[in-house]
Amino acid sequence: MARTLPLTREERAERLERALEELRKRFGPWIVYRLREARPAVGERSVSTGSIGLDRATGIGGVPRGRIAELYGPPTSGKSTIAAHVLANAQRHGGFAALIDADGTADLGRLRTCGVDLEDLLLAVPWSTREAMDIASLLAASGGLDGLVISPTNGLVSEPRGDGGAFGSGLRRLVVELGDSPTAAVLVTHLDRSWRPRSNPARALAHAATLRILCSPLGLLIHDSGEVLGIRLRTEVLKNKLAPPHRTAEIEVLADRGIHRAAEAFELGLSEGLVSVSSLGFSFRDTWLGRGREPAIRALEADPALLEALREALLGKGG
Repeated sequence: MARTLPLTREERAERLERALEELRKRFGPWIVYRLREARPAVGERSVSTGSIGLDRATGIGGVPRGRIAELYGPPTSGKSTIAAHVLANAQRHGGFAALIDADGTADLGRLRTCGVDLEDLLLAVPWSTREAMDIASLLAASGGLDGLVISPTNGLVSEPRGDGGAFGSGLRRLVVELGDSPTAAVLVTHLDRSWRPRSNPARALAHAATLRILCSPLGLLIHDSGEVLGIRLRTEVLKNKLAPPHRTAEIEVLADRGIHRAAEAFELGLSEGLVSVSSLGFSFRDTWLGRGREPAIRALEADPALLEALREALLGKGG
């Protein structure tokens, strides 16, 4: 399919609709769900992961458009939460986002908590590996999609449901279709006892990915009352074709909101001198935040513009 970038809003919507029509013809009318029409927007080089530290660690401000990124790690390590934030950020300013739910276990509550607009989300539940990869390729080829998540990849590369040959060939096709598209594709892999890291499909994904991020749980976040609030995780960029690899970031993930952006911004700002501390407490530029960590974080949460200003300053400093 010939493509000229950047495309207008109408051209991208038309291309995506043609891809959706093709999917309905090939797989049936209910293979992709959409409750109302979204309005795509031409994006930048990357889509934010939702974490300031991880965006800095990638060197390009998030997961790259036109490429494949892989999030992998053990259970409860924050992979799905980061992927959900990618979808939410892809939808910002009217962009399109799609989730290919490979095993039919998508947590809609978590998606909503992380900011995903479920009414605008394209959801596909394929019956086979071949269907999943065909759907991904057709959506990427449309040139109208901003963010695409395939989760989890485990069932697509392992028997009995998966087909390693179909996954490998589908992956190669997806790489080609992503070449000139604005789509940031994220594949999520759960590392458990059933995962075969040395299998051919697993190696194919490791080779095809431009960016590979390992997520590792560090521990629980526990309130003074004993209530579990969330987890703290460590992310490491183990492969990066667009910037230096092996950068790390630690992230707080809360059960009621996903990535705790204000806490992350405060800690990073403090460590890099953007948030100053004095006998009066903490401040950012000319704004006083509070006398302790928690009041300062609450002040940032209460002022989205101030939080965004700190985020932009950190991204600029992190280069």
